[in-house]
Amino acid sequence: MFRAALISLAIGAATAIAATSSPSVPSQFGGNGHNASFDGRLFVVRTGPGWMVYILRPEAVTYLPSGMPDANGPLWSPSMMIVNGEPNGENALAICEPDATKAPYACDANNAPNAAGPFSCYDVWLFDSDATKGTAAGGMIFRRRHLLLRVANPKTASATPVAFTLGPLEEIRTAANGQLRGIEPTVTKDGKLLLWQGSINNGDQDGTMMYSVNANACSATGWTAPRTIAHMINDPLVNTKYRIAMRQLRAADGTPFTDNQPIYGAYPWLLPDGDGVVFAGALMPCRAPEDPGGCGPRRNATSVLGYPTNWGIAHIDGGVNPSTTDGVRLFFSSPGPTVMPPVSAGKDVWPFFGSNTSNYVEVSFDDGLDGKYAGLWHLNESISLVGELDLTKSPDVSGYFNTARIKGAVAFPGANNGVLGKAAVMNGGWLEVPHDVSLVPTNGITMEMSLKPAGDPNCDAGNNFRVLLRKGEGYSLVFEESRGIRARVRVAGGIVRELYSGAVIPADGNTWTKVTAEYESTTGQFQIRFNDVLVAEETFPPAPLAGTNDVLTLGGIGTRPACGEGINFAGTIDEVSVSRIARHLAPPDMPGVDAGSDGGPGSPDGGNMNSGEGGGGCCDSGRSARGSLALGVLVLVLVRRRRRA
Repeated sequence: MFRAALISLAIGAATAIAATSSPSVPSQFGGNGHNASFDGRLFVVRTGPGWMVYILRPEAVTYLPSGMPDANGPLWSPSMMIVNGEPNGENALAICEPDATKAPYACDANNAPNAAGPFSCYDVWLFDSDATKGTAAGGMIFRRRHLLLRVANPKTASATPVAFTLGPLEEIRTAANGQLRGIEPTVTKDGKLLLWQGSINNGDQDGTMMYSVNANACSATGWTAPRTIAHMINDPLVNTKYRIAMRQLRAADGTPFTDNQPIYGAYPWLLPDGDGVVFAGALMPCRAPEDPGGCGPRRNATSVLGYPTNWGIAHIDGGVNPSTTDGVRLFFSSPGPTVMPPVSAGKDVWPFFGSNTSNYVEVSFDDGLDGKYAGLWHLNESISLVGELDLTKSPDVSGYFNTARIKGAVAFPGANNGVLGKAAVMNGGWLEVPHDVSLVPTNGITMEMSLKPAGDPNCDAGNNFRVLLRKGEGYSLVFEESRGIRARVRVAGGIVRELYSGAVIPADGNTWTKVTAEYESTTGQFQIRFNDVLVAEETFPPAPLAGTNDVLTLGGIGTRPACGEGINFAGTIDEVSVSRIARHLAPPDMPGVDAGSDGGPGSPDGGNMNSGEGGGGCCDSGRSARGSLALGVLVLVLVRRRRRA
């Protein structure tokens, strides 16, 4: 059953370059603030009646027809209440484990350690704060209490919580005996790095992600003074230990955060080893009062920041963010990638449960960890420095921060509309990426995008090719009026090589096609694929690529008429990428970054944007009855235009 599910999801994932989030499925686990133990089995959630404990039972997992786990099935144990109501303003919490050997340990009916005991016992601390009132009234001050929980039939399909003891509240203090103030705490597996939503002045929370560190796990005292997470890179207590702190953190467009600058985020959840943090990155706009319910605060754009995203904010595309206008999203946490292995294809995929949204999704971090992209645009919205959705940009998640900027009529609808999450609707506009050395591969290249033409491109008697992707003469993809695809690359000596697909794609306004074109310099091989099926191939004499300093454009090359030669693409595009290798053709040991590159984010320096006179398409590929004479005249015209450019 599991193997069948895995195959099903792997096939589904073939529609995207590298999945960032699977589709979402309903889960019976729900409530408000919640968190998971680091063995991935103990979940504590705030519900209407009070704090409830559940045990995740991977041994009982069943699967939906889609291949996704059935999170409404026997995956969850019956619940056990450990706090009745919210007498102390209980809400969001962190589960802190002072000793990994006791989380859990084999025990007997008296909770005593016993290697042969039939139970598992969790000996942990719960961190929380009273979110019902401000700091002036004694709220938003972090505290802890001890939880000892016993589980019967551990690690089986019938695992169930059966008994617990809960200790009194203890206020958490700094080494200088100061308070830590905020809400929504999360902690690393070692119990020594605490992160939360707070404020730079350590007052009432204002959407800033703050942290404190302690030499002693889960301690009530000895915490460092709270600082914004932008300070981590300058903090020797964390910057050599946790990967989130080992590089300067950046905004979605690559802008570095300065020391102590606010980094806005709510409902944070730290990856267990401190590699990164998952959080709500943007405000949820209100269409009307309480529409959608819970709108206004930072409950939108579930994002990741840290090592898995090359230390830049990545707004996750896919089912974890079904819409930027229709519903709020708060708490997500994961049991980790091993206790319940995800079924989605990918090298680094994590399962996540949302409590406020009562759902299950799988999030992949393959994008930023791939290392072979020059640019990868999921074509969803960006997030601004102040934590708001930025509809004027689409982020590059390759690690080079080659942000695409919208020009003209390009729209992001509220709800997901792409092959993976959000996609850009092209109504005569285009996206523009400044030139950067990272966008000039030499060893090989792969150009890829998914497109859904709005209709037949053949709109008049002219040669109605549509530009899909173009960096001057360096490389390009063109949608011909024949509905075929023409790919071009420029190699040493200024020679432009091209390949036409022969096969054509649907243009019915409903059908997605993934288009891939790649060139390998060491062999001269040039290939085009539709939906991962090879449709055209030609081998040229081996030659390295020779790029240009032009800007890169997606979906067009500038302001163009509604119909005519070389106009902008009309339809929807998604999952656009440029790789620095030929992914099917490169030798197995081909590095992802060309020699001479620093392997890091480039410095955009503008470039010479082609005026649009340079064309881009060259012909109707023999489809027109006008024949070879018209084709030859058109080629001559384009050559002359190139010489003038």
